[in-house]
Amino acid sequence: MSISRTLLLGGALLLAGGTVQAQSLALKDDYPTHYTVRKGDTLWDISAHFLKSPWLWPKLWQANPQVNNPHLIYPGDRLTLIWVNGEPRLVREGEPSAVVKLSPQVRAEAAVSTIPLASIMNYTSSHTLLSSPEFDSAPVLLGDRHGRDFLRKHELAYVGGRLVPGQMYGVYRDMGELVDERTGRHYGRRTMLVGTVSAREQLEPSLASVHIGSLSREMRPKDVLLPLSSDRALAAFYQPAPGPELGDGRVMAMGHQGTVAARHDVVLLNKGRRDGLHSGHLYGVYRPAPAVAEERITLPPLQVARVMVFQTFEHASAALVLDSREPVQRHYVLGQPRYDEHGL
Repeated sequence: MSISRTLLLGGALLLAGGTVQAQSLALKDDYPTHYTVRKGDTLWDISAHFLKSPWLWPKLWQANPQVNNPHLIYPGDRLTLIWVNGEPRLVREGEPSAVVKLSPQVRAEAAVSTIPLASIMNYTSSHTLLSSPEFDSAPVLLGDRHGRDFLRKHELAYVGGRLVPGQMYGVYRDMGELVDERTGRHYGRRTMLVGTVSAREQLEPSLASVHIGSLSREMRPKDVLLPLSSDRALAAFYQPAPGPELGDGRVMAMGHQGTVAARHDVVLLNKGRRDGLHSGHLYGVYRPAPAVAEERITLPPLQVARVMVFQTFEHASAALVLDSREPVQRHYVLGQPRYDEHGL
């Protein structure tokens, strides 16, 4: 699924407002004076080459007299760092103010986005976390008249539970309980979208027929149905900014079926709305350091990544790894995002 340039520009303009404007910019000690935009870059990536706090990227791009819209840049563009009234600014080389080359009608390739929205969309479009009551009360796919183990597209199937005739439903596979292995606490059931169906008839109080509309994976009896509604859609805009202190905030699990996460992967956190988390909150991910037995001291933890929360539940959250120096693992600690001499 593609992201429109209008959406990307709108997100950029929204992010440029608010508290960002009140904060001052601090450049990294080894900041470059020039940078050539590469395919796959985001505004976050580019700003991280220059700023100690890349979430302040809107200030780095504002007040640029050389371009019509500083938020629309493209792979191959060469950027230069200049100073305007004592503040650093990024400009694109070779763009006289009379020539407008940043219009979406002129450039065929996609403009650089703020953050990797496609990675978020890939996750939110196919995964969700249900509380135990939500999962237990969801309608259940029973099968078809032939008793097949795998159901087929465009065929009729039957569901145990009540449906609304004519409504579309997502069919989700149970991926097991989300459990914090460190504490043993249960956070709900992880589910993965495997296809869609449309409700046909309510044949009995607890029996309905459905038409299988699409399949992204095999659809099986015992999969559960959830209405396809807008509250499960991707949020249009994110305002990255450091989140509140969390106490014992940790990475609880990976968003995929693996044991580590890298840049642009998804991780699940053990904190959610009840802890004050919102979409856009940023955290550093820290690897605990081993104790130095001889000296009876513990070294400080090392920040290995930064993550941004993009989906919150009551007691848990999903976050995107924006950048990392090494793989993120379970039980790594969450803290305020910081920089060291290496730039992360």
